[in-house]
Amino acid sequence: MTELFDQIAALTGNPALSEEAGASQLSNVAALHGINGDRVYWWAGLPRTPRRVPYDDGSAGLALLDEVLGNLQLDEVVLVATDEAPRPWPMWVLRRDELIALLEALPFFEYFVAAPDGRTLVFDTHHNELLIASLDAPGDVHRAE
Repeated sequence: MTELFDQIAALTGNPALSEEAGASQLSNVAALHGINGDRVYWWAGLPRTPRRVPYDDGSAGLALLDEVLGNLQLDEVVLVATDEAPRPWPMWVLRRDELIALLEALPFFEYFVAAPDGRTLVFDTHHNELLIASLDAPGDVHRAE
């Protein structure tokens, strides 16, 4: 995880949230969504069925993620780099365009993004699908063509 952390920090130029701030934010998000915060794969423990949006490959997944975040009107997100490891997870606040450019520049790793208020989560799973968990009314999300 240290190598991934260093790569993200170098590419974004943004510092990660402090471990304390990240832990607090993750605890709040887990409580909001009813997720057991000790799980590694939060998407597997969602109590409500998320919207599933499959995609074919990595580049299609990033285009779809960009579309989904745009449709959800999330121009700023919190990137949570889980990389199949237990917490603590490094977190960065990024603009949507920064996030997509960052993910394009790195090999795939497990992550999810959260709305700054934590009410919406978008997981990119190793099953080539985006899972969208939102406490707000769903926006129009279509599969990228």
